[in-house]
Amino acid sequence: MINIKQLFRRNPGLLDNPEVKELVTYIQELEGEIFEKKIEDNYDKEHILKSMLSDILTSCREHEENKLLQDRYPELYEKVDADSLVRNLMDYIISMNAKNDLRL
Repeated sequence: MINIKQLFRRNPGLLDNPEVKELVTYIQELEGEIFEKKIEDNYDKEHILKSMLSDILTSCREHEENKLLQDRYPELYEKVDADSLVRNLMDYIISMNAKNDLRL
């Protein structure tokens, strides 16, 4: 981003003009809003990633519990196919990446 003083380095007297001062103030406000928006976007992406990781961790814990139950009671629980779990996990991550533009 170009510094305002750099823009007027050849004619610094223009900075004393009330319209130019008003424009400079407006530009500074816009820069502040852009900076706040970037921080907000980063927080949103961080929140989405935390949510994704929480979902994945919950799924892994459920799988571990089901595996223990399957070992203990094989007649009541079907064996889980690990390949399908990995495929579902990858599909979930890819879809969340596409929906939220996470750039993974």
